[in-house]
Amino acid sequence: MMRVLHLFSNCKWTGPAEPALNLCAALREQGVETEFACAPDAGNSVNRVVTSARERGITPILDFHLKKHRHPFKNLEDVRGIRRLLHAEQFDVVHCHLDNDHAIAGRAVRNMKIPLVRSSYEGLGLKEDRRHQRMLDRSALLIEPSEIARQHDLITFGLAEDRVTVVPGAIDTHRFDPKRVTEGARARWGIPEDAYVVGIVARMQTHRHFEDLLQVMRQLIDVMPNAHLLIVGRGTHQQRVVEHPARDMGMADHVHITGFIDGDAFVSAIQTMDTGVYLVPGSDGTCRAAREILSMGKPLVVADRGMLREIVVDGESGVVTDGSVATLFEAIHRLGQDPEKRHTMGHKARQHAEQHFALAAQAKAVKALYTQLRAR
Repeated sequence: MMRVLHLFSNCKWTGPAEPALNLCAALREQGVETEFACAPDAGNSVNRVVTSARERGITPILDFHLKKHRHPFKNLEDVRGIRRLLHAEQFDVVHCHLDNDHAIAGRAVRNMKIPLVRSSYEGLGLKEDRRHQRMLDRSALLIEPSEIARQHDLITFGLAEDRVTVVPGAIDTHRFDPKRVTEGARARWGIPEDAYVVGIVARMQTHRHFEDLLQVMRQLIDVMPNAHLLIVGRGTHQQRVVEHPARDMGMADHVHITGFIDGDAFVSAIQTMDTGVYLVPGSDGTCRAAREILSMGKPLVVADRGMLREIVVDGESGVVTDGSVATLFEAIHRLGQDPEKRHTMGHKARQHAEQHFALAAQAKAVKALYTQLRAR
């Protein structure tokens, strides 16, 4: 049996935490003996990485500091501790997910015949600097979330073709399943049952192009009075970015904000949508929310920014636009007028998600990469 040690240098439930843990759990289902080491100390906060690991049946290794940021003394202690662990137990691969655990592991496996794997969650590629260059020089394989990122890092860091590969980001397609019908979901957000609901999952920040989306909605409401916008998320600039402009444009009653929600409430919010929208990647460069909308059987209209064009199959599971108000309006309006087209696209979106974004598919691909590395 293959044994793999995963390292995660953070204690916060943010960014890659859930994808990393989901991968570990899915690898176990594929017969890979997977151990997960993460930061034990969350200060006065609940360590959701630890609690979430245990919820997935994973007992995390908490013997190392694994700080998010570099710390010369604690990193050195981790290097020595991980090296002792690797000598004491037989691991076939060490798999890293963040910069600091990558740096620590690169030193820990030095002169050991254990391949080092790094998963990147940067949709456009890693930052060009000496630190990443050193870390990648010590790595056997870099797993990218997109072809854009792969091409960027191949050129930027001068890596061999066989040391960089793409494995699409995965989501829990069983959780995000359109068959999970939730009654009264629209009423919860004050949305009429007969409304055409355009939905977006995004923090309300100034760079997320909400001004474009609000202009689109103003035009849409003029020709489709039953159109409503559902914003799933929150943001420090919520009033300035959304609430005040929507009021000034005379459509405050057509804009609904959920605030922070998770669990089944998050799934039900996506379920209320007729058409999803995604305008620009946020802090998660892999655009996980876009995959979740598709998995729920919703057609997705996106702007051609970041790696979004690699997630949506233009004309099949959604529409890829240039991001202008005119093209966004055209796509959203066309889908609003054609329920049959929405249904067809939504069905293909769900099929595509099951084939390409399912956790089992990701785990099978990663397991095959481990096997290739061990064979070398």
